[in-house]
Amino acid sequence: MNDLLIGLILGFVSLGMVWLIYRVFSRMWRKRRFGDSVDHSLLMVEYGRKMTSAQDQAALGDLLVEEFPCALDIQRAALLLIDGHHLVSAHQEGLRLPISHAAVRWVASGGEAQSADKGKLRELVPTNPTDLTWTRVWVPLMRGVDLRGLWLLGPRGNKLQYSADDLRCLTAVARQAAVVWDTIRYAEQERWAASEMRSLYRQAVAAREAERGRIARELHDGVLQDLCAVTRDLKALDAQLDQEDSAYTDLVEQSGEMVNALRAICNDLRPPLLQHDVASALKTLVKDLDTRSPAPVHIEISMDGLPMTEEVSLAIFRIAQEALHNAIQHADASEIAVRLTQYPDRLRLTVTDDGRGIDGSVDPARFVSQGHYGLAGMRERAAMIGGTLEVQTAVDYGTVVILELPI
Repeated sequence: MNDLLIGLILGFVSLGMVWLIYRVFSRMWRKRRFGDSVDHSLLMVEYGRKMTSAQDQAALGDLLVEEFPCALDIQRAALLLIDGHHLVSAHQEGLRLPISHAAVRWVASGGEAQSADKGKLRELVPTNPTDLTWTRVWVPLMRGVDLRGLWLLGPRGNKLQYSADDLRCLTAVARQAAVVWDTIRYAEQERWAASEMRSLYRQAVAAREAERGRIARELHDGVLQDLCAVTRDLKALDAQLDQEDSAYTDLVEQSGEMVNALRAICNDLRPPLLQHDVASALKTLVKDLDTRSPAPVHIEISMDGLPMTEEVSLAIFRIAQEALHNAIQHADASEIAVRLTQYPDRLRLTVTDDGRGIDGSVDPARFVSQGHYGLAGMRERAAMIGGTLEVQTAVDYGTVVILELPI
């Protein structure tokens, strides 16, 4: 009985030793064949985070072609993205494949990373018009059943092979890259559309300002001069009459008021002082509005002769003009203040009132839907000159319109 027990114990010990030796040699064989163990889950999380923060296709391509291969000691990589009916590499000139190519269809139909030494790829790679003999793994960038690109990976260092875990990791990373690539593409389309809209708005603003200038010149050089001449003639006729006869006095006063009103219209259409500097134009605007506004309007300027283009000066003036008109018409304020301040790194314009404030959101879309385009126009003008416009408001505490322009 004791001999049987000792034999069983020795047998289990022998099996344990064999299993241990197998494990040791297995690890040595895997390390020699596939390299050091890699935490693929951690790798996917790390590069998933990096890919989602990529701002454009170039940044995504750098991650997949240069940075990620280093983690698996991959010596060469290429990323081909869809361009019409071809897959084109932005990193390697001349590397392109038709989407209808048999190798592309083969890999896309599988939807997973494919080793180039297996299946149809073994025969297709040497026959490609583009030299792809260096590839070891083909990874499709799939979005559902749609192909977004192709990720080609070359040999690993020290003649290491790709393990099954490596291929699964590459497949998962490629699928996330396809999602990120779609997101980047849509964002770029949105930016392009916004740029086009801003360009069209800039052209519309330029055309409108040119038309305003033309109308102001026509009024000033034509109608205004004729009205001034009529006013002078009326004054001369009034002077020739007896002091007791005031037949022309009222006409002289009315004509003078019409001259002043027409001159104010010309100034609003095209402020002549803008040719000198925006500060002078703003002071004249505030002085004119102060005489017509139920609330006093003040201005404070702290600016050391900062040179500006005509486009920037005009945008600042129009934003201040629109903000002041809104405050006078809608705020029911007891006081309105304009401040133009130059800081070392920026120029700030603020238009402040202590009126009723704005109830609800200050999103321009809300006002546009109601037929009010002033706030949207101010923000577009600010964007045109590289600035930002912010509206701070609270019910019964007033409103502040802030334009900041980097210097």
